[in-house]
Amino acid sequence: MFRCVSVLIVAGLCLTLEGCSKQTSAPVPLVKQPKDHVSVRSSPVEKIAVRREQNTSRNSSIRVISGEENSTYSRTLDSLSEILSHRQMRLQPIASQGPVQDLVSVLHRSDIDTAIVQADALEGAAGHVQSAVRERLRYLFQVSSKAVHVLAPRHIADIRQLEGRKVNINRPGSGAHLTASLMFEKLGIKPEFTTYDQDTAFQRLQSGEIHASILLASNPSTEVLAFPSSGRFHLLPIVLEEGASHYRSVQLTADEYPHLIETGQQVETIAVGHILVVRDWPEGSSRYKRLTHLAEVIDAHLDELKQTEQDLQRTEINLQAAPGWQRFDPAQSLIHKRARQADEQRAFERLIVASGVCSTPISTAVRERLYQDFIDWRRARERNTRSPTSGSDFQ
Repeated sequence: MFRCVSVLIVAGLCLTLEGCSKQTSAPVPLVKQPKDHVSVRSSPVEKIAVRREQNTSRNSSIRVISGEENSTYSRTLDSLSEILSHRQMRLQPIASQGPVQDLVSVLHRSDIDTAIVQADALEGAAGHVQSAVRERLRYLFQVSSKAVHVLAPRHIADIRQLEGRKVNINRPGSGAHLTASLMFEKLGIKPEFTTYDQDTAFQRLQSGEIHASILLASNPSTEVLAFPSSGRFHLLPIVLEEGASHYRSVQLTADEYPHLIETGQQVETIAVGHILVVRDWPEGSSRYKRLTHLAEVIDAHLDELKQTEQDLQRTEINLQAAPGWQRFDPAQSLIHKRARQADEQRAFERLIVASGVCSTPISTAVRERLYQDFIDWRRARERNTRSPTSGSDFQ
């Protein structure tokens, strides 16, 4: 019965729109986000005040802790900065002091808006810092992961052979140091850690003074590719048990590292996600509005940001959830909106096909008008029934 009603609605809409055109059809774009507006109930003075606060929040700079200069993430933020400049916003990168310290900076420094932090920084922080982070920090979106690379001589075939041996995990406070410490703890392995810089670690690995060197880097890593293996070294596999929520399994391949992985083989390792962390400012405050606008800009340009980096160090911002972290409410609302629009688009396409009313190709303009009328009808029906909808109404 309901499908019949749906068909009649489409037929009526087609007739209202003066029938179907013979022009080539095109997919209906998602509904555009509404522009900011001032309530019509506000007085003229209130309207001016509200607009002034909106302009102030949008024109001010976004200060972001983004890691070392010329890093993958700083190059990605260069592209985001260009996008923001068209919105009268300026991005100011700040050098990282290490993942845990960056969390503390977002917590306590009012001049910091956001930071790119690896997701396991929460687990590596002290107990009182963890409590404050869970209560006061949120995240906008994920930034692409970095993979753990364990370089070792070929006679070491299993990571458990590093028990009691010298393993370099970079300087204290660094991302590699944090992830490697947590990783070995989860594996129940106790190496003798060294904290050399990467160049020194490579030299000492070549000379046999240490037995492995660990890097946390985008994949493929230019640093790992530059390591002179001479056939003596390889990459060790890492497998963590289920429940390591901040990590996921990834594969390193011979195509990526031909000097460290046998042809046709692959090495399993782990990757840690990175997130844009923000402070959960009071709703309605200027800082809350500025971060909301930042989330809106990123959401609106998500495809562009995904395709920004075309080299080996390509980075992307994505909508995937970060386990153990709570998302900033306005960013979560944008994701819910995307999901709803995608569901509505699918329902509309299924209805068009099932009805058979507009079998002749229709113009983009007519299709968009038909789609909007369908959305208006669907949402009016939802309001009238006053019951939540799970998934599409049209099967």
